[in-house]
Order: sequence, then C-alpha cells, then structure tokens
Amino acid sequence: MVGMFIRYNRRTGDRVVKVYDGPNGYLEAVNDPGYVRDMGKSGTDWEVAVIGSDSMEAIKRTHSRYFTGRDRTRELAGMFK
Repeated sequence: MVGMFIRYNRRTGDRVVKVYDGPNGYLEAVNDPGYVRDMGKSGTDWEVAVIGSDSMEAIKRTHSRYFTGRDRTRELAGMFK
C-alpha cells in the first residue's frame, strides 16, 4: 500500500509530495503532522490531500490533477514544517 500526502496549489498547479511506501503507507500519511496541522485551513491557495492505493501509478492516474504542475517538493518542503 502506498500513501501520499500532497500539498497542491490550486492557482499554480505546484505540488509538494511525501510518499509513504509499505503496508501502513496510508495510515502513515494520514498521521503526518503537516496533514493534521493543515487539514481544514482556509484562505490559502494550497490544499492538502492524503491518498492511498496499491501503487503510485494508480494514484497518478486517478488523481492526475495533482501531477500537472511543477513538483516543488525539494524547494518548498521546508516551508511546510
């Protein structure tokens, strides 16, 4: 099971992604401190999502809008600590 914690900018399409791979991947993503902290925030262009599936390819296929913009994981990851 793969779990992904995604921060997605609705305005620009940019994204920051954390991947949790393993039998408890989805549960690890749901319990990510950033997800817990940011869930339900409003007034920002950034949305958060946790998605679980059997594979990353399936997530990219079923939730393709999260993967259309730039992957800014490396440069913005510190912004969300």
